Amino acid sequence: MNRFDRPTFAGCATALALVIAGTAHAQDAPRADRLFLHGNVITPDGVAQAVAVRGKAIVAVGSDADVLALPHDGAEVVDLSGRTLMPGLYDMHVHVFMAGQDKLSCKLPQGAGVKAIAAAVRACAGKAEQGEWIIGGSWVGAAFPPGEQTRKALDAAAPNNPVLLNDEALHSVWVNSRALALAGVTRATPDPQGGRIDRDARGEPTGVLRELATRLVEDKAPAPGVEAQVAAVKAASDEMLSYGIVGFTDAAVRKANVEGLSRYAKAGGLKQHARGCVVWGPNSVGSEGLVAQRQALSGGNLRLDCVKLFLDGVPTESRTGAMIEPYAAGAGAHAHGDAHDNERGMLLIAQAELNALVTGFDRQGLEVKFHAAGDGATRAAVDAIAAARAANGFAGPRHEVGHNTFIAPADLARAAGLGFAWEFSPYIWWPTPITSVDIARAVGAERMKRLWPIREGLDSRALVVSGSDWPVVPSVNPWLAIETMVSRQAPGATGPTEGEAERITRAEAITIFTRNGAALMGRLDRGGTIEVGKEADLIVLDRDPLTAPLGQIHDTRVLETYIGGERVYRRE
Repeated sequence: MNRFDRPTFAGCATALALVIAGTAHAQDAPRADRLFLHGNVITPDGVAQAVAVRGKAIVAVGSDADVLALPHDGAEVVDLSGRTLMPGLYDMHVHVFMAGQDKLSCKLPQGAGVKAIAAAVRACAGKAEQGEWIIGGSWVGAAFPPGEQTRKALDAAAPNNPVLLNDEALHSVWVNSRALALAGVTRATPDPQGGRIDRDARGEPTGVLRELATRLVEDKAPAPGVEAQVAAVKAASDEMLSYGIVGFTDAAVRKANVEGLSRYAKAGGLKQHARGCVVWGPNSVGSEGLVAQRQALSGGNLRLDCVKLFLDGVPTESRTGAMIEPYAAGAGAHAHGDAHDNERGMLLIAQAELNALVTGFDRQGLEVKFHAAGDGATRAAVDAIAAARAANGFAGPRHEVGHNTFIAPADLARAAGLGFAWEFSPYIWWPTPITSVDIARAVGAERMKRLWPIREGLDSRALVVSGSDWPVVPSVNPWLAIETMVSRQAPGATGPTEGEAERITRAEAITIFTRNGAALMGRLDRGGTIEVGKEADLIVLDRDPLTAPLGQIHDTRVLETYIGGERVYRRE
C-alpha cells in the first residue's frame, strides 16, 4: 500500500485508536488545547476523523470519540465539517527575496512579444524618476523573431532610464543602451568566463547577456536596503503560507540579501522551517564568506547549512544548459549564429575543481545543492558526490541535485547507492513557452519524452523532492505542481502531455511534498506526516486532493495553515 493510499475509516479505525490507547485512557493522559474534529484526516495509516494538539505536538489521532476522550477543558475546537486535514507542504527551491521583490518590479505579460514588452516598460518608466533603474521580467526568448530582441527596442521605451529585464529562467537579461553604458559594455568587451554577450552581425552587443555575463550589468544596479529586504521576505513567506507551505529552502542566499532574511527570521517573523543555501563559486557575487558566518546569520526558524553550486545554465533557446549530446541542429540559431548549432552548453565548474569543492563541503557537514538542468550537469554533480563519498564515507549530508530537466538513465541508477536526493521542478512543465517551445526547440522531440524524469527518479529508490524555483515561475502554488506531476498536462488536465511515461500517482506526489520534503530538511522525526509525537504542521483544505477530479487539484484552496500548533494563516 502506498503511503497515502486510502483504506476506509472503518477498516483502519481500530489501528488508529491504538495509536492513542496508551495515553487517552491513562491517568497521565495529555491535556489537549486544540481539537480538530469531524474531518477527513490524511495519515500514513489511512483516514482518521480527528487530531488533538497540545502546544506544538500532536497528542492523538483517531476517531472523534477517541480524541474527545482526552482531557480538553478550555481547548479550542476546530470543526472541520468533513474538510481535509493533511500535513503541511515543503517547497525545496525558492528565492525568497527575489520573489518578494518581484511583486514590486516592472511586470511583463507572460510570453509577450517586443511591442507588449515595450509598452510595459514605457508605463514603468512613466512612474519612475529620470535615471532610476527599471528592473523587471520576465521575457521568453522563443517569443521573438530573429533579430527583433535588441537594446534599441528598450531604448525607445525608456530613453532616460537604464532597463534590466530578466528572462523566464533568471539566467539571461535584456538591457537597453543606457544600462550597457553604465556597465561599460561595448563591442570590445570580451565574454566573461561562464558567460556570453549576444552580438549582432557587426559585433555590437544586442542587449542580451547570458549566464555570468549578466553580472556585468546587474552589479551596477542599486542594491536594496535592509528594510526593503525584510519587506520582500515577508511578502514572499506570507504568500507561501497561503498555499500551505510550512517549510522551504532558499536556494540562492547571497551577500546582497542575506541580512534581511536573517533579521526577519531572528525577530520571529519567519514562521516556516527554512534552510538557506549560500551561493559559492562563479555565480556567488562575493558571497562565499557567508559560509564562515553561517552560525551568526542563522536564527529563529532559519539555518544556513547548505551551499549552492551553479553547474550550468538552462537548456532553452540560450543553450547554456550542459548536455551530454549536442543540442538539436538549428536550435537557437537566431540568437547567436549557426556556428554554435552543435554545442553542448556550458559547464561552469571544471570536474576536478567541483570534486574538490564537494568533498570539502561534505567533510564539514554542509549539504550541497546543485543547479543542474542539462544531463551533462547532472552527471557532473553525481560524479562529484561519488568523489565525496569515496573520500569521506557515507556519513555526510544528503546532497541534492536540483532541477534535473534531463538526466541520463545511467546516472539515475547511481542515486540510491550514493545517498543523494533528486529535486525536480514540476511547476513549469505544462505547455508554456519555456517547455513546449524553448526546450523542445533546443533539444528535439526525442529527448522531450524524458523531460523532468520524475517517474524514473522515484523508481531509482532515491529521495525525490520538489521545488518551484519561484519567482522563475509566476506562482509558488504547489497544487499546480501536484496536479501536473500526475497529469503531465496543462492545469485542468487538458491538452497534450509532456513526457507521458513520467507520470506519477497522486499519493506519490503528496508524499514528495510532505514526507520527503521533511526528510531532506532533517525534520522527519518532527514533521511530514500526521502522527502522535510530531509537531502540528497542518493544513485545512477545501477539497481532498486524493479524490477530487484530477483537473481540479490545481484549484485547491488552503483554508488554514498551522506550524507547530500555531495558526499562521486563515483564508478570509
